[in-house]
Amino acid sequence: MATANKKKYDFLLYLLEEGDAMVCLDSRHPQVDVPATHKNNSSLNLVFNLNFRHPMKVTAEGIFATLVFNGKPYECVLPFNAMWAIHDSNMKNGQVWEESIPRDVDLAAQAMKAAPKKPRAKLQSIKRSGKPAKESATGGKRDRNHLRVIK
Repeated sequence: MATANKKKYDFLLYLLEEGDAMVCLDSRHPQVDVPATHKNNSSLNLVFNLNFRHPMKVTAEGIFATLVFNGKPYECVLPFNAMWAIHDSNMKNGQVWEESIPRDVDLAAQAMKAAPKKPRAKLQSIKRSGKPAKESATGGKRDRNHLRVIK
């Protein structure tokens, strides 16, 4: 498991150098220290960035960071042993450590939850009067300024 933790550490640092990193972890792990409201979550997702205004330290053991939950800062301890996936928030780059995934986690649901939402095109209804379009000012004759096929 020490090798997996080293890979998690290296990958996390790589993503943090690029920008945001989302960490998926089992907060029920005995070494995890998060607020009680999040302690029983097998798939707690937290986003990290080196530009946080609160202190954050990444060591070979895990992440030690002051995070804000419901407007209140909390000093969290997040060991790599509890982490089972790390990815960027745009889902372009990520890794999952299958041996660390809790048995009760549904990866398909996690992927759908974490996937960036694509904006849906808004459909507009077109009101039709049922009447044919009005003829052009030329009295129904074709305007000579139109495209035509030349053979």
